[in-house]
Amino acid sequence: MKYCFGCGHTTANEPLFCNSCGRSYDAKLCPRLHINPRLAEACSQCGSRDLSTPQPRVPLRSQLLAFLSQFLTGIVLDLITSPVLINLLQDLRSSSKIHRDQAVIILLLIALWSIWTMLPDWFRRVIYRSIKRRHEVRKSG
Repeated sequence: MKYCFGCGHTTANEPLFCNSCGRSYDAKLCPRLHINPRLAEACSQCGSRDLSTPQPRVPLRSQLLAFLSQFLTGIVLDLITSPVLINLLQDLRSSSKIHRDQAVIILLLIALWSIWTMLPDWFRRVIYRSIKRRHEVRKSG
């Protein structure tokens, strides 16, 4: 699945182009789908000058911030979840019952893990909006 920072849409699988706006991801492609660098003026393999328009470049600091926030929240969630699961397994081994408090904590952890899986999409939307704003400022200025 790939996210287009040009239009803000997600395309399933590993596409070469965004299904919504038609931009290529992180490279320029010729009609024969040869991969070329973003700054290429012509295809390095066939010489075609008909190259795709790549999506906007995502700033490195935004990529780093998204990675670190997802990584750190994942570690915190793991540090919280592991003791709860160990305690639950020990209680189940001794009494084979789940107490109401444990059920509430488990449901809360499931909700937190679900939110954590949505975190990358949230960051992508924030980055998309900042790129769009910057692009609009350049057009008007």
